[in-house]
Amino acid sequence: MIAKLDSEGLLPAITFVFSRAGCDAAVQQCLRSPLRLTGEDERARIAEVIDHRCGDLADADLAVLGYYEWREGLQRGLAAHHAGMLPAFRHTVEELFAAGLIKAVFATETLALGINMPARTVVLERLVKFNGEQHLPLTPGSTRS
Repeated sequence: MIAKLDSEGLLPAITFVFSRAGCDAAVQQCLRSPLRLTGEDERARIAEVIDHRCGDLADADLAVLGYYEWREGLQRGLAAHHAGMLPAFRHTVEELFAAGLIKAVFATETLALGINMPARTVVLERLVKFNGEQHLPLTPGSTRS
């Protein structure tokens, strides 16, 4: 789907996925493909932002935090965004998306709460949402808190 949006000139895009694990899995699926949404100059700028925002993280912690996979996704213009992310990772994604360097974000609805991340395209994973008791159809008001 992201490759199609790219070929149609419909990026940047936010795909709303209704679980944190689903957001992470969507990025991993893209990383298993040859999809790359960034050019060489963009990748250099992305690396600068990552190094600035995450430079104080201990080297011993990076692998445990999934840093290298996360960084690879960002370098390719892909990211997850959800409340379960390390704040430094989440804020890096927000900064890069706002700068037009991340082209596709897979996010939970928390992305829509108080963050200005303009996108050309919004995709909904499903038209139903689990509310803790049952699956209900999405309505315009059901995505607001």
